Amino acid sequence: MKSNIKTLFVTEKWCDADPAKGLTNNYHNLFKSYNNVFPESHFDIVHFDEYSMLKKKHIDDFLIKTVESKKPDLIVFSLLGKSHLNPTKRSYEAIKKAGCKTVFVWPDIGVDWGIPEIEEFNAEGWADLHVCWGREKNIKKEYENLLWLWAPQNEKLYYPADGNYQDISMSFLGSKDQRYFERMFYLNHIQQNNIDCYIGGGQREKRLTPKEYADVMRRSKISLNFPFCPSGFDQCKGRVWEILASKSLLFERKNEATEGMLQPGVHYVEYTDPDDLIKKYNYYLENEKERKEIAQNGYNVYYEKYSAECYWHKIFKEASLNV
Repeated sequence: MKSNIKTLFVTEKWCDADPAKGLTNNYHNLFKSYNNVFPESHFDIVHFDEYSMLKKKHIDDFLIKTVESKKPDLIVFSLLGKSHLNPTKRSYEAIKKAGCKTVFVWPDIGVDWGIPEIEEFNAEGWADLHVCWGREKNIKKEYENLLWLWAPQNEKLYYPADGNYQDISMSFLGSKDQRYFERMFYLNHIQQNNIDCYIGGGQREKRLTPKEYADVMRRSKISLNFPFCPSGFDQCKGRVWEILASKSLLFERKNEATEGMLQPGVHYVEYTDPDDLIKKYNYYLENEKERKEIAQNGYNVYYEKYSAECYWHKIFKEASLNV
């Protein structure tokens, strides 16, 4: 499919702006997913961390010149926390004057990050659309230009194993630092009960490449996810969609964020406590037909409602851009 929309992405290049941690997840969540949906379309990328490192300058001047020369219809921002590397008012005012549509992507939002920026950008007229991936809905105020969507996936990276070959009983891939006490509580219980579970760090710990990470998920009969966010609320994490796209069976602690998008017992299996998790782990390993049926349902609903194609067409529609 070809889009006539000229798109510019403005993001970090490296995870946490640290080259040692590898490329940002935006490479598969944004750039690759967009390219897969619109393979014949051209888009540009500006990395504010790379520019600062190479040129020893802030991104503003370069970004303004890029907008003037490329004349994009749409600019998609993914900011790096409260980093000084992010574009500033100078860039946003120039972009507003140029008449470009702007979309700000927020993997999650809270009172300390996301909400203050959304309110500022709206008040200044800098944002046409905000997109939050977490589905946490942890704010009381309504914003007309805020969409609660999901993290789009690169479906050339996340896909089912050939012939449904899955040799890992259960896995969890992700950070295990002290902020994620829920994960550590459950994973410790799993290990203490000698449950066969592959536990691996993500990008910030064991430095798994995206391909290695996706391969483990694809080979897993059951993939674990923990919805708790260190900011104190549950959210529907990107791992949910990685698992479904890989046709692994999603196990997730009962929570409203994921229930707002998927049906427990149909698209995934929810657990309520560590003992319930182990009970259901044993049940679904022994009952292969039921396990594969739910995994297939999850895979089907992913492509029907939550694929990269659904995501990008939704963005264009809400931003009043015709593909």
